[in-house]
Amino acid sequence: MLENSDDAKKQPHDTGAAETGAAETTNAATPNSAPLPGEPGFKAPLTEKQANRANQTIKGMIISTVLTILVVLPVILLNPANKKNEYNDRVDVAQIAQQTKETLDFDAIAPDLPEDWYVNYARWNPGTADGVAFWDLGVVIRDEAFAAVKQTDKANDSWVTLATDGSVPTGKKHTVDGTEWTERSSGGKGDKGKTSWVTQINGFTYVITMNNDVADFLPEVAETIQKSAP
Repeated sequence: MLENSDDAKKQPHDTGAAETGAAETTNAATPNSAPLPGEPGFKAPLTEKQANRANQTIKGMIISTVLTILVVLPVILLNPANKKNEYNDRVDVAQIAQQTKETLDFDAIAPDLPEDWYVNYARWNPGTADGVAFWDLGVVIRDEAFAAVKQTDKANDSWVTLATDGSVPTGKKHTVDGTEWTERSSGGKGDKGKTSWVTQINGFTYVITMNNDVADFLPEVAETIQKSAP
């Protein structure tokens, strides 16, 4: 009888263990079940209209990206990365000017230079700072002087000031073969400053800027620009 009594006492314990094991088995069987409506983490499926709107948004983003690339790529191609020896290079200004004309519909000047002059850079500046795009050249004169030449068809007073390194008018005017140039000065006196000449030819504004110590070359550069101006 005593043994039977002991077995009876053990029986509830064994039953509880079985129930616990069954519960654990049930829980283990569905550890990653998706949350139901009203439960944390539940996400309602998209309706057909919502899915269509999402697809249209994605398509719009793709189209916008492609259009942006098509606009920016020509500018990148016309403006190669700066190199350390940029101011010692000789570039084919006629070829780059033609590419600019064909790509951007801008009649960029390709000056016909004397034999001992050359262009060391020719590039299109999209004018992101002030909205005035312009053609930008560097002209080396007999390996002893440098002139920065800029050309635009959308010039305004602010752009002229920026294009001439913050210059101010000196009140002087210079006439070269019948074309009048306005003089501007910036950056101080002597070789520490710069002198710029500005004129308009056939709807384009031209700016020539040189250091003061070589500004005597300005009339020659101006004459060259006038002869080659479109």
